[in-house]
Amino acid sequence: MWQQIASAIEELNPEILKNACLALAGIFTSIVSTLMGEHQHLFYWLFSFVVADYLTGIFAAARTGTWSSRAGLRGVVRKFLILLTAIGFHGVDQILNEPWIGAWAIGALSLNELISILENIEKSGFGSIIPKRVRDMLALVQEEHKTRLKNKLPGGVKNERAL
Repeated sequence: MWQQIASAIEELNPEILKNACLALAGIFTSIVSTLMGEHQHLFYWLFSFVVADYLTGIFAAARTGTWSSRAGLRGVVRKFLILLTAIGFHGVDQILNEPWIGAWAIGALSLNELISILENIEKSGFGSIIPKRVRDMLALVQEEHKTRLKNKLPGGVKNERAL
């Protein structure tokens, strides 16, 4: 079976592969343009951050020896859900005729992706390229997140003993 797949890949015409990629890109951009309207440029930025976060996550996992295909698949699903969330908020802003809702949601999702990219850079051992002030802010965000997790029980009820 693997031989058949390898031979099929070898027989691919690069021109056909290029045209297929261009067709997929055209379909993607037309769907985004149709769905996102005035927020399409913001969505493209979010998409770029999502891809960068996924790639830096793969790199960090490879450097730390924690890479697994299951975690990679969960990452793809998470990224897809992030993009669907952005589309959903844009739909809400169209329904309510309040364009700031979609822009705000895409901005918040983009900020979250940027923080994750910085965390991945730090995990991969290249944290020294991040300016010290940004690393300090990242450490504060991570500590706040850990504190919130410690103060919650599995059911989401506040743990009074942790206070």
